[in-house]
Parts: sequence; structure tokens; C-alpha cells
Amino acid sequence: MDAELYQKINNLYEKSPLLQDFNGYILIKEDNNILFQQNFGYTDFAQKKVADKNTIYDLASVTKQFTALCVLQLAQRGFLSIHETIGTYLPDFQNGQNIIISDMLNMISGMPEYWCKSEWHETPERTADNTYEFIKTLTDYNPPHKTFHYCNSNYIILGKLIEKLSGKSLTEYLKENIFIPLNMTRTFFLTPDPNDTNTAIGYKSPHVSKWEKNTAKLTSFAGAAGIYSTAADLCKWDEALYTEKLLTKKFMSELFKPVISNYAMGWYINGEKVFHGGDSPGFSTRLTRVPNRKLLILLLCNFDGCKESNMGHYAEIFDKLFSL
Repeated sequence: MDAELYQKINNLYEKSPLLQDFNGYILIKEDNNILFQQNFGYTDFAQKKVADKNTIYDLASVTKQFTALCVLQLAQRGFLSIHETIGTYLPDFQNGQNIIISDMLNMISGMPEYWCKSEWHETPERTADNTYEFIKTLTDYNPPHKTFHYCNSNYIILGKLIEKLSGKSLTEYLKENIFIPLNMTRTFFLTPDPNDTNTAIGYKSPHVSKWEKNTAKLTSFAGAAGIYSTAADLCKWDEALYTEKLLTKKFMSELFKPVISNYAMGWYINGEKVFHGGDSPGFSTRLTRVPNRKLLILLLCNFDGCKESNMGHYAEIFDKLFSL
């Protein structure tokens, strides 16, 4: 631990009303050295439980970088080409005959966002299969390869692509090809162990309702979201991205090549900084990497984002602290 950094962050927390909204766990690592790790608030307000590096949080859209890597793994193994259309591999998806897989990975496919449609009614019973069938009915596409549009529909369909070509459920594929090889023993897809006592409870924003749980579990976003993990396991994920454990250098470099916009396969690219956040009921997250410094900043929060998301504001505070 870096004593000076510890003091700076705790001083910031004491002085910043905005940062005081953060409830969760922060871990900062440079190279192989943990510079800072600390709990703020509670994982369970009734029991006054606090987080540690092994506490499980819902990662929400941080899942997309895992889905993208799985697609590239299948490409590396010869199951697909990211330069082919999605319809080549999912022939029942008629609107996919002109949509290139790499465009979906980079969010420039022109695909419409399914959950914004008035016809879509989100319920806990909905699954990614239901979502996929609904997306197939949409017709209001924009021209592909023209503009960036952040759209969960892309990654839900990519999740179905992984299942179709691998012959495994996305849960099985992630476990066998990422979680087990990296020894991410406390990382799960869709449902963490219900008997695990070190899992954070999700809460509504304190600006909406103080200490009110928000425990809705959505499975319709599988592929676009769905991974639960810990700070310790995300360190293993970060470290693997510097190696060829999961992909060769050739394919790994594809993850961080933006096209048209600053978005590339589950990552926003801003100069030397690459990052992604996530929001789901009761949780907001952010993973930031600076590869040339081997710097990792993890913000795992078990509060809803305030006014959509304050995670961007929390991240900005830490970006300034590290001159990013």
C-alpha cells in the first residue's frame, strides 16, 4: 500500500460530497503492486458488513469486454471471421445478412437498441433467448459502418453467436475458457452462488431512497451484461490481458483498435487510457487500465448510479489524481 496515496484518497473522500456517494470497494494497482485497496460504506447495511477484495459485485456492462474476447477466441480457433456477417453464422437472424461482426463489436452496426422499444417489457423472467427473438423482429436499422451508437443489442446477439458456434451455453463457455484458466474462482455469469456470504447487496441511490435494496436480477442482457466478480479476480483478468493466456498478440491487439469512434470491442479508448463502466439494478462499476503504465483502477459500487450514473464522476476524480 502507498501511504501517501491512501491519505490523499481518504482526504478526497472526506472533502467531496460527490465521492461520499460512493459505496463499495476501490482497488488501484500498478504493475504487480497494490497501491490502494479499501472498502467504503457497507455491502449489507442491515448487518453492517464491509467489502474486501473478494466481495462479489455485479459488473453490468463491463461484461462486454469478456464477450468480445470470447468472439476473438472463436475467430483465433477458426470458428468464425469477424469480417463476415453475423447472418453467415446465425441464418435465422435475417437482418444480420449485411451486418459485419466487427461492426457489432465496435458498436457501429446501425442496430437499434431493443430495450428502448415500447413493445419491450422487462421482467425478471426474461432471458437472452427472449431478447434475441425480440431483436430479430426490429426493422429500424441505421446504415452500418457509419456512426457509433452504444447499443446492447449487439452484444446480446454476439452472446448467441458464441453459444451457436461453441455448442456451449455462455455460462459454460466463459467458465471453461476464461474463469477457470485464469483461476477466477469467485467470478460467475448470470447468478453468483446464492449461499455465498460475501456478495454485495444492491441498493438504490441514496438520492432516491436511503438504504432501500434494489435486488432485481435481469438475465435478458446476457452477453451485454451478466458477469459477477471481485476486485481480486479482476486483477487476474487485467494481468491476463498483458499475456497470451487467452489470445495471441495478433488477436489481443484487435480488442483495442477503435473504428470510427473511440469505442473498441468492449472498451472506450482515450489516449493511453482504456476503460468501461456498467450500471445495473443496485450496482455501478468502472474498470480503467493504462497499459503503458500497467495501471489498473477498479471502482465497484453497490449503489444505483445517481441521475443515471455518477460513476463517471467518481472515475474523473481518480483520473485527475493520476493525471489521466
